Amino acid sequence: MTQSALNLDLGNPDAYAEGIPHGVFDQLRREEPVVWVDEPAGEGFDGGPGFWAVTRYDDVMTVSKNPQIFSSQRGASFLRTQRPQDLAALQQMMLNFDPPEHSKMRAIVSKAFTPKMVQKMFDDVAAHAHTIVDGLESGADIDLVASVSAEMPLRVLADVLGVPSEDRHLLYDWTNRMVGLDDPSYGGRAAFVSAFVEMFTFAADKTHAKREQPGSDVWSVIVNAEVDGEQLSTEELNRFFQLLVIAGNETTRNLLTGFFLTLSEHPDERAKLQQNMALLPKAIEEVLRYHSPVIQFRRTATQDTELAGKMIREGDKVVIYYVSANRDENHFEDPHAFRIERGSPNHLAFGAGTHFCLGNSLARMEAKVLLEAFLTRFPDWTVTGGPDRFRSNFINGIKALPVNLGKATS
Repeated sequence: MTQSALNLDLGNPDAYAEGIPHGVFDQLRREEPVVWVDEPAGEGFDGGPGFWAVTRYDDVMTVSKNPQIFSSQRGASFLRTQRPQDLAALQQMMLNFDPPEHSKMRAIVSKAFTPKMVQKMFDDVAAHAHTIVDGLESGADIDLVASVSAEMPLRVLADVLGVPSEDRHLLYDWTNRMVGLDDPSYGGRAAFVSAFVEMFTFAADKTHAKREQPGSDVWSVIVNAEVDGEQLSTEELNRFFQLLVIAGNETTRNLLTGFFLTLSEHPDERAKLQQNMALLPKAIEEVLRYHSPVIQFRRTATQDTELAGKMIREGDKVVIYYVSANRDENHFEDPHAFRIERGSPNHLAFGAGTHFCLGNSLARMEAKVLLEAFLTRFPDWTVTGGPDRFRSNFINGIKALPVNLGKATS
């Protein structure tokens, strides 16, 4: 292993300041696909015990599909080691459950997110897309994130949660402050903590209202559901609400922004799409692979085990890097090339195994409907400046992207 990869602290959000360090991940996959990474102290971080970074597609799949060995619950799914009181709270979230508890919780919402049920949302999703696009002015300079990428999932999420549309920007603010803990522009730990307080108060009010008068939204289903004959506790419901708010926001928002940024960097591929809009579904899949919205998730070893020739001890942190697996040359031909006709459905942008994203069908539909409307109305859009990136080791996020819309079609 040469020094370039060993010297990069993959746990430090600054490692991703200019985007994903794909050269480092390429080297790790070739030379040491499961490698120990130290966690030295840094800005706002006291240091940690270190972790195993898993970078190859097959190894990421192995970890994802064996929750009995690589637990989501034991240390939660977030890279940094949590304080005991914070870990206990996080372990109430479905994201941090293992089977069989995870299977019980997932069953509550899985029926609401089947492709058939998602298709029933199509008319409302399409209406939101056209409202967003109709509100844009020909020739205008916009921040794509604020005006388009964030608006689409927020409007749909408000429907899913039974939240009034005018409250959707509360969801946006809470998401940014929770996911943006390491980004000073979102206020740091004080803003992070206050976001939880505000969101859980809001969720409790919604829970009371939906138990008194249930609707057809997903939140009504969740708060009135029973697991082993009992309704979910306040803490469990708060964490469920948190999960839906973040998951319903981040993937779709960053998929949409990544779509425009990536196509602007590949004009030949953009031209292919403009000439044949039937390629849009494949283009969306290729963006998910090439510009994966989620960088990594963490698991904890429940026993001594071996992975790619490395002995992992019980209690070790094991971090699976989707952004690396999705560029694995053993699974994707010429993986650093962006090809909209590739359209591989085998990428790991939505995870794999037990925690495969329930909302993947909805995210794909949102993206397709919004992009069809936007690209038809504004075919000459241009990115006019660089992306303002999240400071994060978790989300491959963009806070702002300047775009000129060009002349609108009639």
